[in-house]
Amino acid sequence: MSHHILHILKHGCVLGKDRGFITCRAEGEEEKRLPFEDLRAVIIAARGVTLTSGFVSAVLETDGIILHCNESYQPCGVTAPLGRVVDTKAYLHQAERPERLNNRLWQHLIRGKTVNQLKVLKKRQLTSPHLELAVKDDYFDEGNCARRYWQLYFPSIGWVSSSRDRRQDNAPNNMLNYGYAVLSALCHRSLLVHGLTPLLGVKHTTRYRADPLVYDLMEPFRPAVDLMMAEFMVGEDVSMKAWCKKIGTQLREQRVMHERFSLKLMDAIDASANSLARSYSEKSDKPFWVPELE
Repeated sequence: MSHHILHILKHGCVLGKDRGFITCRAEGEEEKRLPFEDLRAVIIAARGVTLTSGFVSAVLETDGIILHCNESYQPCGVTAPLGRVVDTKAYLHQAERPERLNNRLWQHLIRGKTVNQLKVLKKRQLTSPHLELAVKDDYFDEGNCARRYWQLYFPSIGWVSSSRDRRQDNAPNNMLNYGYAVLSALCHRSLLVHGLTPLLGVKHTTRYRADPLVYDLMEPFRPAVDLMMAEFMVGEDVSMKAWCKKIGTQLREQRVMHERFSLKLMDAIDASANSLARSYSEKSDKPFWVPELE
């Protein structure tokens, strides 16, 4: 089973394929090698990187995904495997856009996100009566829940702001943007692997240059990135480059609860995407599984 997220941070390196291995060559350094079947995602976060056709095809043939970033570490594109139909009923039912089923699936997703936000706050020795009431009553005013969450979260990591704006050019927001982008690449891959089209969302609207089902699936996983950043901010090196190095390892090692046992986060994304496909196949929200942070 693939389990590595490879971050490329060395400027000017060349990525290639040699038999069963991905190779990375950089001037003045020894060649690095990794079995390409172990790769789930490759994050290109350096300038002047050369991707050979052998490298790209090796990653895609094993259902890996490549996330491309600009010079500011901001994601700007994805190279993904071809879509496929795994379960004809799941694909056709998704294409029908079943409103009642999608509404129920969205409730599961947003509830999972709120539960995990509460767990992040608890680890920061905080709580939110508003979020607790939303979970208890199954009434989720997403905008208000998000606002209350960020008002508590940002001060807890030593940041002066109390609101989340992905367009703001500051360290916490840029780091969250990057972490969410890596997370979205993993979700994108899982949806394709399990035969769903990312272009048709549960709740998010189809629009230009967007993959709404990716944004839907990643909602309950977002707090995992928030927790990683909160832990990262207490370290000695809190630079963007250090965060890029950390996020790949953390996304691989972080665990979430699955009934009576736990799963690695990357495997949990696969499990959730698979359960979503089964929900569409059966036209029922009962098979759908949403993770909870440990």
